[in-house]
This record gives sequence, structure tokens and C-alpha cells, in this order.
Amino acid sequence: MSGELEYARSILDGDRATTPAWTRIAAFLIRQALEAEVESYCRQLVGDLRHPVRMRSRLTVLHALDPTEFHRTAEYAWNALSRACHHHAYELAPTLSELRHLHSKVAGLAAMRATAV
Repeated sequence: MSGELEYARSILDGDRATTPAWTRIAAFLIRQALEAEVESYCRQLVGDLRHPVRMRSRLTVLHALDPTEFHRTAEYAWNALSRACHHHAYELAPTLSELRHLHSKVAGLAAMRATAV
């Protein structure tokens, strides 16, 4: 498990996660870990890229080249985490159960990536 996921887990399991600010921090950490997994998997599939590539483009590459369910889980988690990371006055912060669910999805992607290629 990556450092971001471990720290997010500690936030979700501790007292700090009861405030909207800490739940958003946990969402950002989980999304960073997800982006690192997607980048590593793209590197396995197509090699190193010479220039920066946006996450949406990486997910499109995975959709085209991934023979597993990795791309579906990654896209679902990234969309949900992106919504959770954006603060709007009219929206509630993500709940602990939502973030725990997304945390488990992202943690499972590392195992999927290890067996995919």
C-alpha cells in the first residue's frame, strides 16, 4: 500500500476525519495514490512517455489497451474522487463510508495491476 493510502487510512480511522476538511484531505490522498497506480500501469502497457499526459488521457489509453477490469475500476474511482475533492458551497463533503469504499477500490488496483500484464 502506498504512503498516500496509508495516511488516508489513518485519517479515515482517526478522529480528524469527522470534519469536512479532513475528509477532503483523505480524498486528495486517495486520488493521488490512484493516479500513481494508473501512471504505473500505463507505463507497463505502453512504456515511458516523453511529455506529461493528463489523467483523462491515461484512462482512455487504459480503456483501449487494458484486458482486465482495471480501467473500469480506475475510471469509477477517479470520477468519484474528483467530485469529492472539489468543494462547492451547495454540496456536502464525502462521507467516511464513501471514502472507505473508494480507498478499498484503489488499494485493490495495485493487486489487479500486478496480475494484469
